[in-house]
Amino acid sequence: MSHNGKSGVRHAAEMVTPYAVSAKDNAMSYAQQAGAYFGPRARRAAAQARVRYATRVAPGMERARAAAGPAREEASARSQAALAALRGDISPREIRCAVRRRQRRARAGRMARRLGLLGLAAGGALAAWKWWNSQTNPDWLMEPSPATEAVPEAEEGSLG
Repeated sequence: MSHNGKSGVRHAAEMVTPYAVSAKDNAMSYAQQAGAYFGPRARRAAAQARVRYATRVAPGMERARAAAGPAREEASARSQAALAALRGDISPREIRCAVRRRQRRARAGRMARRLGLLGLAAGGALAAWKWWNSQTNPDWLMEPSPATEAVPEAEEGSLG
């Protein structure tokens, strides 16, 4: 019985082989045609994609990396500080001192900005007042004082 099964398989293989060879040849032919047709288009599309990436996406990515720099550094510093605190390298007292120092610096910065703005506003107000004062009392608008004649002493006696 197994002999009969093997012969059946052989017979089926002999019958299917020409079709399989023909299908393989046709598939290779279609693949070559597709490569010839789509290959240049795919290369052109890839080149356009590279150009668009270089002109549109890459500069934005570079700007994003530069903008993310301070945030990245801050996150790195905070994570290092957190790890040091967890390991016990930094005491809670040192953390409180660092927080107070940061708060003092922030307060001093705010005060400096406020004083700068106040000085700027005062300077602007002074300049505006001087301009307004010169507009309301210009030098050319002032009446000249009356002229006084110098009378010689000898003439004073002869007049009188």
